[in-house]
Amino acid sequence: MSSIPLVESPDGDEEARVFAEIQDQLGGIPSLFRVYAHHEGLLKANWDKFKAVMLHGCLSAQLKEAIGLAVSADNHCDYGIYHHSTSLQMLGVDAAEIMRIRTDPKNVHFSEKEHALFDLARNANSAPDDHRRHLIAEARKLGARDDELLEALGVMELVSGFNHLAEVLSLVPTRTPHQK
Repeated sequence: MSSIPLVESPDGDEEARVFAEIQDQLGGIPSLFRVYAHHEGLLKANWDKFKAVMLHGCLSAQLKEAIGLAVSADNHCDYGIYHHSTSLQMLGVDAAEIMRIRTDPKNVHFSEKEHALFDLARNANSAPDDHRRHLIAEARKLGARDDELLEALGVMELVSGFNHLAEVLSLVPTRTPHQK
């Protein structure tokens, strides 16, 4: 059970609008956003960032969800592992590939550029004090643009923050697809 109660029906008009948008885009309201509903500014800011990073952008939904799954696994966050695994399933990724993302990422069926972006994001999460110039240079050599580099890192940043909040508050995952 969450350390902060989940909001089932928001009180304010802005929270209700954001909930309706989340419902429309994701098919349900994840418990993470139900907790954020206690703070209108955080709810709106985190939903806007989620949309910009996970629902829009230049990288494929599959790569972004794979980064989310790997970061969540590296952070030992069951909440994130559940949500990103479910999202990958909804995108048509088979169970064996999802398990490879978690346990054997070198053998995931990505292009070389996608592997470079995946490795950059994962390394930035697990060793943020390490200098990554070589990983950025490798991704660029394989054709990654600056917007793709930033988006891969943005997924890591978003997911890592959500992982920490979910763990601190003992959030329980809810079955909510992240893609229609």
